[in-house]
Amino acid sequence: MATKTSKGISGALETFEASLGLPTPEELAKEMKEEQEKEAQEKGAEVKTAEPTAAETQPEEAGSSAAGESIPGGYYPGAGLWSGLSSLSVTGTQFLNSGLETLEKVSNQAYEALNDQSTEVNQTKQRVKDSSKGTNLMAVLQEAKVKYEQQEKVSADTKRTMSYLFDEKQGLSQLEALQMLSRECVHKMKNNTSDSNTLFLYIETSLELKSGDSEIIIEHLGAAVTDCLKTLKIDLPIVKLNQCRYEIAQRLAEMDMSSVDETAKPSDIKSVAIVDNSLNSIASFAARSVELFKKIAELSLLKSTLEVDMKTQADTIKFLNEVLCCELDNIREQFEAKMEDKGDRDLLFVETSNAVSYVQETLYFFVPILKWIIVKTG
Repeated sequence: MATKTSKGISGALETFEASLGLPTPEELAKEMKEEQEKEAQEKGAEVKTAEPTAAETQPEEAGSSAAGESIPGGYYPGAGLWSGLSSLSVTGTQFLNSGLETLEKVSNQAYEALNDQSTEVNQTKQRVKDSSKGTNLMAVLQEAKVKYEQQEKVSADTKRTMSYLFDEKQGLSQLEALQMLSRECVHKMKNNTSDSNTLFLYIETSLELKSGDSEIIIEHLGAAVTDCLKTLKIDLPIVKLNQCRYEIAQRLAEMDMSSVDETAKPSDIKSVAIVDNSLNSIASFAARSVELFKKIAELSLLKSTLEVDMKTQADTIKFLNEVLCCELDNIREQFEAKMEDKGDRDLLFVETSNAVSYVQETLYFFVPILKWIIVKTG
């Protein structure tokens, strides 16, 4: 850039000098050099030539004095103009050279600054490009906003359904995990043959859901579940199940206390609270029941030998399932006794039936699991 600027200024100066009719600096320098060489030759000739006589020198001196008077300093005609133009050319050249050096320095600094800025811009563009490939903050915030808006759109009626509450209590994830175990057993059995068809048929019949099953009277839930686990020879704590049943009993007791003080809340608010507590309690107990069956399946598959007769295992699992389903029905009856509106009682009955169906579905998934245990240990 600086080189182009210098060439442009030099061309402009040459055009300006040519328009004035002045010789170029190169021509002036050439003429001065020729004059110097001529003077040197004349001085050399004077040294070699003998000194002139007085008569000869007087006319020359007279002539020179006459010439000196007419041309001061002994210069030839036009010599002063050429000398002034030469000085002007030298001074102008020095001035232009210093100006061009300054301009070139400024141009270099400007180029470096622009180059650095261009590098920073490219780096910024690259960072933006790289960030666009992955998840950035704006995308995360937008996704969170959409999710929040979707949650806000969930109506109160939707939150009072068993499917929503059962999923919220992690019951659906436990049921899906049990389903995955069952599918794995089905896949393994395709590559293995067994002659235990009679035993397979017994398992299918024993775990089959039948209408009109007799209700089981449970005096103590924890004792009944513990006895089933001992029969299956599975060491599994039931802390979560007992804790859930204890919390339900606490809710029922609090509702009994609030019913004594009739002025505490309006009747419509009490009705809504009873329905919400009943649905949450049933959904929690159903979720813990499904989780219990999933853990029983996992521990049973880990065993390398058949410690308990398979018919006994099938009957015990069916009995445990009936115990937990009956307990769900008992919880429904306890909350239903505190409801005054028939619509609330009908809603509770329907949602409890849905919860029972989730627990009963575990029996369907246990059929392939027990069959694979027979093949593996046989």
